[in-house]
Amino acid sequence: MSAAGPIRETNGDLAGLDGPVRLLFEQIAGPAAARTPDLLAIGTAIVSLATDLDYMMRWVERLGTAGGSLPIHAPARGPRLNIVHRPHGQMSTVHDHATWVAISSIVGRETHRRYAIVGEDPALMPRLVEELTLEASEVATLLPPDDVHDHGHLAAYGDPAFVLILVGADQTRFERHEWDLASGRHRILQPGDSGRWLASQPFPEP
Repeated sequence: MSAAGPIRETNGDLAGLDGPVRLLFEQIAGPAAARTPDLLAIGTAIVSLATDLDYMMRWVERLGTAGGSLPIHAPARGPRLNIVHRPHGQMSTVHDHATWVAISSIVGRETHRRYAIVGEDPALMPRLVEELTLEASEVATLLPPDDVHDHGHLAAYGDPAFVLILVGADQTRFERHEWDLASGRHRILQPGDSGRWLASQPFPEP
């Protein structure tokens, strides 16, 4: 989900990447290709990049405080990396990714909440099962089908974070789900639909 418009796909060649980003993708190549992705190794690698402030603050300054998402490396296939910032008091929708995901804070405080679907019907409202506060050097990882979550900033809980989000593939290629806890509504996101950027945005009418 992006407030900055469609993600620009980039060449999958790592040679043209900045050194710190190239190192990340070299480090996760094996763990991401495993039958069950090694989320511990992937999480360790993204934290290493997120805490490289000499490099990452350039991306923070480029994105700015208005909120949005910028692709750092977005190949047509395989893992892709964005820097994301949601403004003060703004959370994402509750959604899934249909691919593994790792989120690590660069600066600021990110609230990350994981949910579970009780039963087999995705139209049922998810139940909160975990809430994390992500600050520098901390990471949250998710693997489908246990990837229903929301994240962003809760008012009065520190400064809104700039985070790195690493996903196993372009999530918009898959059918996914989005829930609106305030109204109790659910919708299916068809391939190509990135969904709402913020939970505060109007829920689309049928």
